[in-house]
Amino acid sequence: MSNSMLNVLMNVLLNVLVNITSGKFARLSLAGLIALLSACSSDEPPSLAAEKIFTNGTIYTVDVTNSQHQAMAVSGGVIIAVGSSEEIQALKGEQTEVTDLNGGFIMPGIQDMHVHPMDGGIKGRFECAFGAELTSPEIVEAVSQCVAATDNETSWIQGGQWGTTILEQGPGVHRSMLDAVSGDHPVFLMDWSVHNAWVNSKALTLLGIDDHTQDPVGGEIVRDADGKATGLLFDNAAYSAKKLIPDYSGEQRQEALSFSMSQMMGFGITSFRDAITTNVNLNAYVALDKRGALPLRVKPSIPWKSAWSASHEQEIKNIEQHEQYASERIDASFAKIMLDGVPLVYSSAVLEPYEPSEQYGDKHLGELMIEPEVLAKDVAWLDSQGMTVKIHATGDRAVRAALDAFEHARNTNVVAGAMHEVSHAEMIHPDDLVRFDDLNVAAEMCPILWYPGPAVDTMKITLGDRANYFWPVKSLTEAGALVFYGSDWPAVVPDTNPWPGIEAMVSREDPYGKNPGKYWPEQAVDLKTALRIFTINGAVAGKQEKTTGSLEAGKRADFIILASNIFEIPTAALSDVQVLQTFVDGEAVFQRVSAGE
Repeated sequence: MSNSMLNVLMNVLLNVLVNITSGKFARLSLAGLIALLSACSSDEPPSLAAEKIFTNGTIYTVDVTNSQHQAMAVSGGVIIAVGSSEEIQALKGEQTEVTDLNGGFIMPGIQDMHVHPMDGGIKGRFECAFGAELTSPEIVEAVSQCVAATDNETSWIQGGQWGTTILEQGPGVHRSMLDAVSGDHPVFLMDWSVHNAWVNSKALTLLGIDDHTQDPVGGEIVRDADGKATGLLFDNAAYSAKKLIPDYSGEQRQEALSFSMSQMMGFGITSFRDAITTNVNLNAYVALDKRGALPLRVKPSIPWKSAWSASHEQEIKNIEQHEQYASERIDASFAKIMLDGVPLVYSSAVLEPYEPSEQYGDKHLGELMIEPEVLAKDVAWLDSQGMTVKIHATGDRAVRAALDAFEHARNTNVVAGAMHEVSHAEMIHPDDLVRFDDLNVAAEMCPILWYPGPAVDTMKITLGDRANYFWPVKSLTEAGALVFYGSDWPAVVPDTNPWPGIEAMVSREDPYGKNPGKYWPEQAVDLKTALRIFTINGAVAGKQEKTTGSLEAGKRADFIILASNIFEIPTAALSDVQVLQTFVDGEAVFQRVSAGE
């Protein structure tokens, strides 16, 4: 055996042994280890050949040096070697399955660390769905068609997602518009940010909301000049109302998750973080896992003081007992806190007032859903429970409060806690950029609107010139912060496809070609940096960088195959990249039948 192959096998053996001692690779057989030892101590070919070999292509590893190789070998769901085609060919046996890549490109699977699969699956399978680009009259027509297609004359019509731009356009948004087409059906429509709802009069009645109902903390029941409810519910007002709507069954929830994961696999996603996993949704994941129907690695985020949850007592119980949900595919050691809303509807918590408006005046700063002193104590407790805490913070005041809370946790707990996260990380005061690295806090880039478009135009109405300086990807990376990716699907984006987001992160242009120009182009990063954000950085945020996120000997074989080298195509073509195959633990969970599928 050549010295190079001997080194390859010795390295994989060391990596595998390290991971086995940490309990990572329980499925790797003792026979496999013995075979590797035998191979490393003999001039004869390995007694146990690789199960699978991928050769004659580019293996882009996303390791420390972003090294590239020609071939890769996999056994027992683990990468056992990467190297030249000649080196990897030495691991071929009579039963080895060989894939000739024909110049194709292999890279680690995408890690989407902020997604709402239950919402997306329910929308795709059971609800009245329409696009965020529709005008309010077009939405009313869509609802009319959904009502006509419903057999039950009094059932709820749920759906979405309407774009917040319709709030600034004629004829506007009002419950009476839905009343005209809904008959006896209560209607509940979420917006594209999944923060706000548009409902009809029947829904308001069933939800117990009238003109005198008090706004919930962190939410608003929008009213007209006469004090009458318009049918718009913002933030916690929408969340609290949605909890009262008849629930879907456990079987339907499992079906919804399977629908969403099928979509994710087709785009090359191998691991994901469910950003708000209520108890019923957590149970759906566990049920899928028990029957072997969980093809991807999932990180459920248990909500904290959330209007989505059945009760705060249930949240505490799930957090204290999160280890009982752990399996090879599930890690529930994550928590999610909603700290503010979204800038599009003046509900982000900002340091300087919003632009003057008739409704909010000229001194409006938005609201924090949890007071800073309480937030600090909450985060310290969650940190002590071994939880990674993701805090939704879209305004610069909310970001600062989140960082202050993480700093309190670092100073309070004797044992250093997990790397925590600011979710969205879109509007950050320059003074706070360095605090991410100083406090070991990760910045989640979510959503993928790093380009000109309607959302930016609406934010210019609410925030003025500040709206030109969102999503400082490059500044955060240069400040030493770990930046990782989350789609926030089904909010904002039409599907789980990460490739338009990768393109926009590199170009700061609209990957769909609808809106001209660039958005804050100084924050563009190169493709190598973007790929790290979408792969290994997500693995670090998901606490699994030792086992996945890059293609190295000893790690799980979670990877995707593309038709060509993405470093050799124009930037404008990145959004059109199609995944040919997606592998998790060395097994194909998705295979494209033909181009454009």
